[in-house]
Amino acid sequence: MKIVGTIDGKRVSSRELEETIQAAVNGGAHELEIEARGQHGIGGRIWPKHAPVKIRVQGPIGQRLGAMGMMGTEVVAEGGSSDDVGWLNCGAKITVLGDVTNGAHNAGAQGVLYVQGGGGARCDTMTKHNPRFEPLQSWYFRDVGDSFAEFKAGGIAVVCGVNPRHSENVLGYRPCVGMVGGTVYFRGKTEGYSEKDVQLLELSDQDWQWLCENIKPYLEAIDRLDHLPELTRSAADWRKLIAYTPAEKKERSGHRLSTWEFRRSQWEPAVGKGGIFGDMIEKPFTLLPFITTGRERRFKPVWNNEKQLPPCVAVCPSDIPSHHRFQLLRQGKRQEALDLVLQYSPLAATVCGELCPNICMKACSRKVVDRPLDIKGLGRASRDLTLTQPEATGGKQVAVIGGGPAGLSAAWQLWLKGHKVTLYEAGSRLGGRLWQSVEQGKVAADILEEDLARISASGIELKLDTTVEADRFQSLRREQDGIIIACGAQDKEGKGLSFLGPEIHQQQGKIKTNHQGQTNELQVFAAGDVVSRGLPTHLIGSGRRAALALHALLTDSQYHPESRPTIPYAGLKLEYFAFQRGECSTADGGGTTGTGGTGAGTTPVIGPVIGPIIPAAKPADTPESEAGRCVSCGLCRDCHICENTCHYGAISRRDLGAGEFEYVVDPARCIGCGFCAGTCPCGIWEMEENL
Repeated sequence: MKIVGTIDGKRVSSRELEETIQAAVNGGAHELEIEARGQHGIGGRIWPKHAPVKIRVQGPIGQRLGAMGMMGTEVVAEGGSSDDVGWLNCGAKITVLGDVTNGAHNAGAQGVLYVQGGGGARCDTMTKHNPRFEPLQSWYFRDVGDSFAEFKAGGIAVVCGVNPRHSENVLGYRPCVGMVGGTVYFRGKTEGYSEKDVQLLELSDQDWQWLCENIKPYLEAIDRLDHLPELTRSAADWRKLIAYTPAEKKERSGHRLSTWEFRRSQWEPAVGKGGIFGDMIEKPFTLLPFITTGRERRFKPVWNNEKQLPPCVAVCPSDIPSHHRFQLLRQGKRQEALDLVLQYSPLAATVCGELCPNICMKACSRKVVDRPLDIKGLGRASRDLTLTQPEATGGKQVAVIGGGPAGLSAAWQLWLKGHKVTLYEAGSRLGGRLWQSVEQGKVAADILEEDLARISASGIELKLDTTVEADRFQSLRREQDGIIIACGAQDKEGKGLSFLGPEIHQQQGKIKTNHQGQTNELQVFAAGDVVSRGLPTHLIGSGRRAALALHALLTDSQYHPESRPTIPYAGLKLEYFAFQRGECSTADGGGTTGTGGTGAGTTPVIGPVIGPIIPAAKPADTPESEAGRCVSCGLCRDCHICENTCHYGAISRRDLGAGEFEYVVDPARCIGCGFCAGTCPCGIWEMEENL
């Protein structure tokens, strides 16, 4: 199969040519002829599936011929090739019927490179040997350029020295610098090889046998078999370079120069005082110590407490901060932990405890360790809550149309913000379609009635059995400072679509809003099923967002919906939260870590945990016991691990009063080692560039 590197006289790109070759091989082609026009990477990254693949390349060839070549691939170039032939070779046989330029077989690990001519600079650098396969082979007929076999770590290179360009030095200037493995066989003279890295030896009988056995197929491949008698005449014509072993280097090294001694005695005499940029340096020369502090650190640790959201909060449509509730429980503040939900939802027990599918639990980081936290249990424990009081009084006049989940949520949030709220419900009771869940047995009637009773006991004015018709809606628009429409889903004809009139834009039975629930009229918002259908928890979140956006408008303030990124599981040190057998939990503020154990009143724990191990006084499914299992993603548990880990004492805890605290870093002591970030169980500490 022939593939041409031009179409209608226009050169095909390297990517397009490779895709064509890959498609041909995947289609079963195993002999290809490529007419190249300087494309790169020809013959590389091919995985022969059906049979060995042979590729013959004509014309000008670009860089990296056969790069990352696979076993079963053979590439023949009918002429010379550019840089990096056989780069990262993984097993391909590559034959170049001409010269190769710089970097041939660079970083190769397997396979064979046959060169009919000579090599450029830095050929056979950083080659290696996979002991599962035969060593890499590189054969050069003439000679090679400078820095040959630099940092070579494996493989065999053969330089035949036939009609070399530089007969006095067939291996070029400074070959084998940093070489630690492999063998270089060469025929001819060499000067200036790195004597501290390699040793020059005569060939052993085994060397000569290997060379004679392998040189014939090489000469056949490059069409130079007539040179076989000359090249196999005598082992005395050949020599080899091999790396010193680490033990040999240690014996030869003698006195080791310090950095300052090396700079004064070797570096500066060779390149000038101050190094290669010495003539450009105006300030006095200084050498930074290995360990730096302050402004000289490349990175600095930052205590980014709550910079990122826990996965449970990020997926909650109502933005309920479960991690804060568990934190309060760990501090012994049970009632505060349960009451906190009322800042986000007035239907804590009904929705969070019963109807919500609890997507927060599905996202919980703890599932990576053993099982998610029982966040639903917090909702079920939220039947006896303290009625929250508004932040202030004397707010604006606001009307909410609809007493379902979205309307109740919106009215509740506006009341909490201190506004005078009137809620209009066409039916005889609040709750909307939540009562369908009662009829279906999904939630007990008394649970829903308790949540609704709390709302009724608030300062929200309720107008039941009150249908909002067109005239009443127009009156509300004139009399109220703001309106939230949450009247539920309408039928397709929009018969319920009608009190709004044409002033409020609608589409297919839904009110059109922006992402904050605002309609085309500035002070009219909409939420819930009338905008987009959803589960009760989505409707509550929709009502809450619309209420907060309306509050911001009425008070000339700003409302910014939650936009913090979610903390990745990889940013947490979950080994501190290993699976706990039995009824054990952990406490905040212990300041120590342990591997667990058995003692009075405790059960065994697997793996290290935060704080002292304490017995759970209540069943394992209580909110308190679950609080001990919480990873507290992105929220500091005040465990002191960072403070105790810092070798230089650069981290300290600062008490801010009223139960608040922070951890701070002393830049004069901090070396930017990153231990604090590496050990922080909750992903609080992060390393930032020290600009």
